Amino acid sequence: MRRMIWLLGICLIAYCSKPMIAAFGSNSEVLIVTTPRCTDQASKLKQVLEREIITVQYEKAFNVRIVTTANLRTELSRKNVLLLDYLTPESDLEARIKDVAGSHFEALRNGDLNTYVVYDRWARGQAVMIVAAATKQDLTDLLEKESEEIFDFVSSSVQTRLNRALFYAGEQKAASQRLLDTYGWTLRLPTGYKIDESFASERVVKILKDKPARMITVYWEGGSWTDRMRTCVERKRMLAWDYWDEDEVVDETLQIREGDFVGYRATVLSGTWQNRKYTIGGIFVTYCFDCPESGRHYVVDAAVFAPGLDKLPLLRELKAILSTFKCR
Repeated sequence: MRRMIWLLGICLIAYCSKPMIAAFGSNSEVLIVTTPRCTDQASKLKQVLEREIITVQYEKAFNVRIVTTANLRTELSRKNVLLLDYLTPESDLEARIKDVAGSHFEALRNGDLNTYVVYDRWARGQAVMIVAAATKQDLTDLLEKESEEIFDFVSSSVQTRLNRALFYAGEQKAASQRLLDTYGWTLRLPTGYKIDESFASERVVKILKDKPARMITVYWEGGSWTDRMRTCVERKRMLAWDYWDEDEVVDETLQIREGDFVGYRATVLSGTWQNRKYTIGGIFVTYCFDCPESGRHYVVDAAVFAPGLDKLPLLRELKAILSTFKCR
């Protein structure tokens, strides 16, 4: 009897310690799980998420599939899962929503909360999002009147999931430590990325990955910037032209806003770049900010060159790396 109890205990420990399966699927895919009663609302949400964004071409912000609760079991480990329903009267999706929402479920059912996200719920490296309302009309109104907020919620959740999961496949910790020791700043680097220090004496370090090309540039300087927005644009143009073989910012696509970068107030540039010599181009995002800990101004830039491929998933990958930036 004791031996049986001992063996049973070992089995239970082995079962409980079984590692969670890794989430699968495309980083840019969002799986909407809903009920037959929400067909119209699911179609509306699909339309919101599949908006076309101009990079150097038109591409969808996300690729969306819609399944019903009955098919969820085979889709449970997708990377980006979104549960969509109204909660009065209850449906066969309610148990899943309650399982994910936990103590927030009553706020969802009462209409005090409409969106919620949990990471690593059914698979490692997964985001499970909820978009819900109290009644059918409330859900319809939500998707009509707050479509921008819902798009931002999904975008943020997908990016955060990628930020957390990008390094599961491996990380170059020694390289990151060397960046910190040598230059006073660092990034976490997934496997496959290389550091180019050819221009380090000019305070420019590049981080690269090929096929397709993903490019990060980190530049820093001291002194004072009286107009950060104007100086940010000037430094971006300088880096593109001088250090990327005469790349140029396409003025018609340039967007400038004030935002946040890893907790610092930042000027954020986004748009497309081109190189007239080689007749090539791509997309970029640039962050300009002050690091009080080091007394430096930083320009941290990410750019993609991927002819014939969607650019947004690659830019999200670079943003995930940039989200790990630290200065000393």
